Amino acid sequence: SSCGPAFASPRPPPTSGSPRAAALRPTAMGAQTSVSVKQEPRPVPMTLHVYDLGQSGEIQTLNTVLSQMGTGAFHCGVEIFGREWSFQATPRGTGVFSVPPQGCMAHTFRSSVNMGMTTVAESEVMRLLELMRKEWSGGSYEMLTRNCCHFCDELCRSLGVGPIPLWTTNLAGAGARAKAVYDVAIDSLYPTLLMGCFSGKGHYHDDGLPSKGDVRAHQVRLSSRLGQPLF
Repeated sequence: SSCGPAFASPRPPPTSGSPRAAALRPTAMGAQTSVSVKQEPRPVPMTLHVYDLGQSGEIQTLNTVLSQMGTGAFHCGVEIFGREWSFQATPRGTGVFSVPPQGCMAHTFRSSVNMGMTTVAESEVMRLLELMRKEWSGGSYEMLTRNCCHFCDELCRSLGVGPIPLWTTNLAGAGARAKAVYDVAIDSLYPTLLMGCFSGKGHYHDDGLPSKGDVRAHQVRLSSRLGQPLF
């Protein structure tokens, strides 16, 4: 019939020089050697750690209010293979850095989000991070459009577990009401919040913080870009 015979004819024994024979050749103890099989990478968990910006209680209060509008002012880092990776503004060099999980001392830990599992091998993750170190220079930081949360989102997407929750990244589009609340807190945000909000082209103090004049100038530039008052 078209389904073929009910019993397959026996295979001829392998010749001594064939690969199959070599794989099955008995060892001195009578055991057979095993065929080398490439193992799939072991799934590894990825976690997004979310912080209230700075160490001021006012920022935590601000985020409590902004959370009712589905947004907030956050710092984020992605934990993978025992390190937490993030992005910050620097006058020169890369803005990518790592700390122990939940160990960013410049900000106040808030919560963790389970992002799922990635099967990308550790060596490939390190290669990706090395590329991102070149692409994410400290001078490219923008407070609302290219910050630590956007870095974390790209890293998670690249490793197959993104995007990160929208409420961590959507402050720029949260609307006039959220911006009005943000305006009230602007003075308390300086310098802990704004220390990482500039492109490295302004005037930095000896402690690495932007000058207050640059804070105001940056607000004006962002307001002009978005076509509405921002702060």
